[in-house]
Amino acid sequence: MEIQDFLELCSGKWFSQRTHYNLAGQKVDNSKADLSIELLSADDPIVKQICAHNALGGLKSTWDTSVDWGKDKQIGSFVLVFSEQGHLFSQGKSLLKGFYTLEQEEMLVLKVETDNQEIEERIWFPSPNLRLRTTVVKMNQGIPQTTFYSEIRKLPPKPTT
Repeated sequence: MEIQDFLELCSGKWFSQRTHYNLAGQKVDNSKADLSIELLSADDPIVKQICAHNALGGLKSTWDTSVDWGKDKQIGSFVLVFSEQGHLFSQGKSLLKGFYTLEQEEMLVLKVETDNQEIEERIWFPSPNLRLRTTVVKMNQGIPQTTFYSEIRKLPPKPTT
């Protein structure tokens, strides 16, 4: 599978369930969200603004936690841009740079480092409508935090005859 095929498989509307483990405080948090992922071409103005040269394309993700009753509503978005050389650019509240690889098992691995943390996310598809993700955040001074996501693609309703 090529990276463009993997990105295309990511696009769509998803129902996301998240379990977050804070290993330092031994706390667990669960949440739900509606997730929308849009495929962006290399010619897209947002992609060109983030990565002017050698961009393969990107993904724009938006989320809405209003489906998670009893929790504060959160809405947000970010853009991931992938370059031909394996470079990754993430534009949300700030611009982050990292690397990506598409493993032989058809698993996408994203790695980003900032001044005080390392982030590694793994994304794979057991089936076209089920996407799984794990994220490990290692703080320079502290115990890592991990998150597991299971995301089910929202299919359009079948037409009635």
